[in-house]
Amino acid sequence: MEFTSRTMRCPLEKCSAMVTVQTDPDGYPSSRHLDVTACSLRPTTSFVLPARRAYLPDVAPPVSYVRDADPTPYHALTVECAKPCLAVLNAAEPGAAEPIRCTSGVADGLELVRQTQSPAITRVLWLYSV
Repeated sequence: MEFTSRTMRCPLEKCSAMVTVQTDPDGYPSSRHLDVTACSLRPTTSFVLPARRAYLPDVAPPVSYVRDADPTPYHALTVECAKPCLAVLNAAEPGAAEPIRCTSGVADGLELVRQTQSPAITRVLWLYSV
């Protein structure tokens, strides 16, 4: 897997954004970009883990104490949005769309539906095409 930076127009915000995506260079063009790891419009938010508390076992009323406290801020590993930019980037890859092929020239309707529509729609059209 590689990390690739791209500049694109965000489908949600309608403005230019710099995104870093996890890319499979050997993958099929329509699914080459797998995940958005950074976006200039949605910066990663940092957070501090809460202090872990423990209780002294030998004390009659339970007394708590701070067991671990780490003040180092952590960053979220994912971008918090619906990530519609992945579909845009994958569609823009060269070779992402297969050319539609006609099979015989006569009654190609169901074959064209099979090549362009989802299997569910193809099944419905096939069942009611008689």
